Amino acid sequence: MIWGAIAHDLQTVLIIINGTVNTECYIHDIIKKSNVIQLANSEYGEFKWIFQQDGACPHTSKNTFTYLKQRCNVLDPWPLNSPDLNPIENLWSIMDTKLKNCNPKNEEEFIKIITNVWDTLCWKTLENLVISMYKRIYLVIERESESINSFY
Repeated sequence: MIWGAIAHDLQTVLIIINGTVNTECYIHDIIKKSNVIQLANSEYGEFKWIFQQDGACPHTSKNTFTYLKQRCNVLDPWPLNSPDLNPIENLWSIMDTKLKNCNPKNEEEFIKIITNVWDTLCWKTLENLVISMYKRIYLVIERESESINSFY
């Protein structure tokens, strides 16, 4: 699994996990190792930001929710878990486009390439994706929860 987080003026390191991600792995090997909570608290202030994630089982487990709730604002459940509302989904698409012509010879080379793509993402791209949340929310409300993928 490949995991990363973005916010306005914030980007975590890319975390790559071989194998299954369960609750314990998600908390210890992803959330803690990425320092996402410390980074966001430092940038925005404690409990002045929202940790958004999809509905994957490790994200929604009781232990994960309890861990996050003690450290940041997390909504349970996130409305519809819609990729339309999560700017990271568009970022994964941008990265996919950048990786299309890469032909890594092995897993180690792939990890090196994808990490380099992540590390060299343009800050303006990240900022625009985060700012687009306002438009996404407006469009979802206007379209009564209908998909807005055709706009992005």
